[in-house]
Amino acid sequence: MKKEKEKASKLFYSEFDVTVNITRVTKHAKNYEEPCPLKWCIYYKKAKKDNNRTYYSTGISLNKTDWDRFLAGSTAKAITEIAKSLQNHFDEVIKPKVKDLAEKGTFTFDALSTKLTKSVGNELKQSFRLKIQNLVTDNKIGNSIVYQCTLRSIESYNAKDILFSDITPKWLEKYQKYMEQKGLRYSTIGMYLRTLRAVVNDAKNNDIIPSALYPFGDKKKGKFEIPIGEGRELALDIKEIKKIAEYVCPSKTIEMCRDLWIYSYLCNGANFGDILRFKFSDIKDGEIYFYRKKTKDTTKKKIEIVAPILPEMQTIIDKWGNSPSAKGFIFPFLNDCKTEIEYKKQIHNVIRLTNKNIKKVTSALELPDISTYNCRHSYTTILAKLRTPESYIDQATGHAVSTMTKGYIGKYTKQERITYNSLLLWEN
Repeated sequence: MKKEKEKASKLFYSEFDVTVNITRVTKHAKNYEEPCPLKWCIYYKKAKKDNNRTYYSTGISLNKTDWDRFLAGSTAKAITEIAKSLQNHFDEVIKPKVKDLAEKGTFTFDALSTKLTKSVGNELKQSFRLKIQNLVTDNKIGNSIVYQCTLRSIESYNAKDILFSDITPKWLEKYQKYMEQKGLRYSTIGMYLRTLRAVVNDAKNNDIIPSALYPFGDKKKGKFEIPIGEGRELALDIKEIKKIAEYVCPSKTIEMCRDLWIYSYLCNGANFGDILRFKFSDIKDGEIYFYRKKTKDTTKKKIEIVAPILPEMQTIIDKWGNSPSAKGFIFPFLNDCKTEIEYKKQIHNVIRLTNKNIKKVTSALELPDISTYNCRHSYTTILAKLRTPESYIDQATGHAVSTMTKGYIGKYTKQERITYNSLLLWEN
């Protein structure tokens, strides 16, 4: 117990009726020994008794053994890396923000959440790390991964500290050229540069850099303009889909990945991040109802998507899915995941496995390389070429339609959805 108190004291703050500590949350665990999330527990004495504490995710989960090792100050590399990450976030983000509000007497949980989202430093890489920690705290794991990838790219380009004043149009041009020489696609280069711009925008909004030194903008005015890569043909036609669907796979793994690709294509082109989260409770009268995870948290208007379960989709569910359960996932890949980080990691693994094996299929069939990304484009392009109403494709893929169009069209019926989606079938 003594060691636990000593360890906790390094990640502990208590002043002005506000207390911060790190805790391992076991509330929803089936087994106390299994990995459970570590969270910052913020307690505010003056708040109402039933609402006097809140928890912020650290993005880290530990089982009981590793938690005990962490508390005991283990020198094992994996434990020390976790300890260092938590200590940095505590010292540089959590404690300073809590302390500032507490000392001013303006502490509320809403004020703290607002303050945490605006954390930014004077140095670029450190600001990236703060941003990543804030995204993890807000459970925006997908976005945090994009920022992590961008940070790694910047670190490989320049290992030294980079001040925001160093980020000039000329610096950005050199960084872009470096990425081009590394052979990165323009879509990836654009993503990294837009992510970098978001961090620079935070610095500008927090008066870290003056507007006059802001490096992004119109190239004609001496600013840096982020390049836009040319689009690639991403859609397959029905004949190519037929070859993939009827291909005799040499292994069960390849067959599973091929089937998941076909399922995504038939399921309104839904991405794997959504498909792997589908639960049997999302099925109503032979159709799947869902919201796109990609846009659910970023748009005010939530668009519900309805995908009819065609017989070919049901065959895939029967072959690779879980046994039906009201609370269970349709597919088994996320069965053992407990946290959003674990969900994201497993989804990434399945996507990577599928991309690797679907390329084996197309290679054997002498078709162009494809990935999970092609499912959505194939779905929309094939339906469009078959003169399916644009309003239906918009509804089926979760695109917003104009108020006027929606007023005339409304929701399509189940039979209409089955009719249109059946056009995707290669037997036709």
